[in-house]
Amino acid sequence: MGKSRASPELGKQQGSVSPEFTRPNDFLIPISSFAKPEARQKIGQKARRWSLSIRREFRIAALLSLVVIGPTTSTAGGPIHGAKAAGMGTAFVAVADDPSAILHNPAGLANLKGTNLYGGGTAVILSSEFKSPEGGRERTGFQVFLPPHFYVSSDLGTNSLVLGLGLYSPFGIGGRKWSEPGLPRFASTEGTIGTVSANPTVVWRVLPQVAVAAGVDILYAFNRMVKMVDQPLPGGGDGRLSFKGDGLGWGYNFGLLVFPGGKVSFGFAYRDAIRVKQKGTLAFERIAPPLQPAFGGGVFRTDASMVVHFPEIFSWGVAFRPTAKLTLAADVEWVRWSSFDQTMLNLKRQVPQARFFNIPLDFRWEDSWQIKFGGEYKVSEKLSLRAGYAFVETPGNRSGHICEL
Repeated sequence: MGKSRASPELGKQQGSVSPEFTRPNDFLIPISSFAKPEARQKIGQKARRWSLSIRREFRIAALLSLVVIGPTTSTAGGPIHGAKAAGMGTAFVAVADDPSAILHNPAGLANLKGTNLYGGGTAVILSSEFKSPEGGRERTGFQVFLPPHFYVSSDLGTNSLVLGLGLYSPFGIGGRKWSEPGLPRFASTEGTIGTVSANPTVVWRVLPQVAVAAGVDILYAFNRMVKMVDQPLPGGGDGRLSFKGDGLGWGYNFGLLVFPGGKVSFGFAYRDAIRVKQKGTLAFERIAPPLQPAFGGGVFRTDASMVVHFPEIFSWGVAFRPTAKLTLAADVEWVRWSSFDQTMLNLKRQVPQARFFNIPLDFRWEDSWQIKFGGEYKVSEKLSLRAGYAFVETPGNRSGHICEL
């Protein structure tokens, strides 16, 4: 089963049998444009990704890629941060020969000469289905998310130093939205998360065959969670409980690219775990009349905060170029999603009379492996064909546990 990187939605377990969320369908369409660099040195979930790229003789080239990804976890946008890498199944750690290397393996920027710009976005269309133990079914509402990416790099006229800056959505933007009177309303009616990262990077070519890089990740993350609350009291319909918050965190990253010969290259990249404290507002609305004296009316709001730990990522890659026209690549990636274990939604104002206290959140996510293969064949200077395949484990809880808000 595939995945898209994201924070989990918050829901509530109903009864002894957990309701079933059937496999969602995610469709991703990335489009990128790239101010074409000159190569300084030619170096050596399941998803199918195909790419057709057309290069012109001009300095500016347009890279277009259409990617259709089968059923994956319907949370945030998938791992698409550049059209070329997407076309190769994101097996790019040991290739890293365009400005999107800032994300995949920043040491690859050592292969780019001059100043380079690269930008685009991914259209993520999510769809999920809920099936209750009694056989009832419901689908999520139609939503489209557009996680962006933009990269710039420059060697500043030197032979061994490159500076770069990436702006992208490392864990995507996305979520689910169900109708408020629908079947899963007491688990969730909306769960949306978004992430945007600014990543300045410094690259140094230590030897002609070795480049190293280091950078800082400044991560902005926002979150919105909504569910209905059962109020079996006189005059009490469904209450509405929501949290909306955002925050900043930071971490570091580094990369290594080794190309001992013209045909083979090896890459390694690491991204640090990032702690983000999200601050915002929790609202409890449509409170039942018997509870209103305790809450001070039909609507209760309070400042709230919670800490989210985004995972560290280890990536290894190898690329082989048997001919000048053909490149084959393979990557292995490990993501420590178990950092999404437990946290607490801390409320500034609590209501002891109604037993309304801080809310523990038990995610129980599990670590994830990704295995990727990709290839590129240069038909001519103006035409390249790319194909890729990726196996991506679902990072969310695999035991059926549903987090409670």
